[in-house]
Amino acid sequence: MKVQQRVRNTISVSIPGIAALKRIELYMRQNPDLTIASLFALATTIAVPVSPEQLVGSINAPLLATLFCLMAIIAGFRRGGVLTYAYGRLFSGAVSARRLVQFFVFSCFFFSMAVTNDVSLIIFVPLAIAVLSAAGMEDRLLFVLTFQTIAANMGSILTPIGNPQNLFIYSYYQMNLAEFLRITGPLTAFSGLLLWAVTYYIPKTAVSVPDGDAPTMGRRKGLVFALLFGVCILAVLRLITPLMMFLIVCPALVLADRRVFRDVDYKLLLLFIFLFIGVGNIGRLPIMAAGPAQLLQGHEFMLSLLLSQVLSNVPTVVLLAPYTDAARELLLGVNVGGLGTIIASMASIISFKAYLGTAHCRPLRYLAFFTAANVVFLAAVLAMESVFI
Repeated sequence: MKVQQRVRNTISVSIPGIAALKRIELYMRQNPDLTIASLFALATTIAVPVSPEQLVGSINAPLLATLFCLMAIIAGFRRGGVLTYAYGRLFSGAVSARRLVQFFVFSCFFFSMAVTNDVSLIIFVPLAIAVLSAAGMEDRLLFVLTFQTIAANMGSILTPIGNPQNLFIYSYYQMNLAEFLRITGPLTAFSGLLLWAVTYYIPKTAVSVPDGDAPTMGRRKGLVFALLFGVCILAVLRLITPLMMFLIVCPALVLADRRVFRDVDYKLLLLFIFLFIGVGNIGRLPIMAAGPAQLLQGHEFMLSLLLSQVLSNVPTVVLLAPYTDAARELLLGVNVGGLGTIIASMASIISFKAYLGTAHCRPLRYLAFFTAANVVFLAAVLAMESVFI
């Protein structure tokens, strides 16, 4: 009897454990990007001696706070039907497929110049998915999201506030605006021409975008969300601190509509945290501390471009800047280095996560097409290297 009781107790304990493991396994299969990022963070943490303070220091808290607030606000607009209505009105009736694609690609391109590549993708990628799906253009989603991402990464090159690496270089090397624009202007213009050429081959087939239903959000609540969005823009433009933004936006959202917090993509935030930790750990390797000083001389552009493919461009510029005075080559290298792998610019993760939320998504196909398109775009830019460098 005692043996049977022990067996029953063992089974009762093991079954919940097995069930929990199965749930974890299922979650990992459904979220391969998060799984890989977590293993990357864990492996580098084990391999590289790092203190808890250093781990926390690797995480870009201001960026995460900004992403969190923006996702919550955009969720509010989406819940109220404002965004669908606006785009339905803008493209009501028949419109060409080419015009629709060009609108979404170049919205990211130009908007990123003012409010960073991350913010432009947060705003325009979900809208592109909604509008293209409503127009029966689901087969174009992979193409549009890929080139929206490229457009955001390349458009953000132009201004010091377009992305974090630009702001770092602008302040680190004490550059003035005219000098900065002389460096980034030709590359941005060339990228815009490439994007136009790519989208030009989308057929001018007429598609119909259904009219958006009238928004259910009241004017007062809509004004509150618009003002909160403006507060986020002030933080992006560095006119207020991210902490101040967070302390204003979150309490206001609780009072306006606390349901928006349910629609925040917390997995995306967690993914960024894992990537920040892993990339930060790699940057602390002894070879990364000593190697750049010996390799950089005369190779700033190419080395920063290649290093961005595995570290992403923001950690790369922070790592290399102390070893060189070649601000021009470093600026161009880390920005062109945003093309290539999906982690070359962490903003690219935003589009990928949005695509994973679509019906019939094919992650491996997306990654293959995204990488191929980035490599071709990168090759075109490198072919013009003598113009920029």
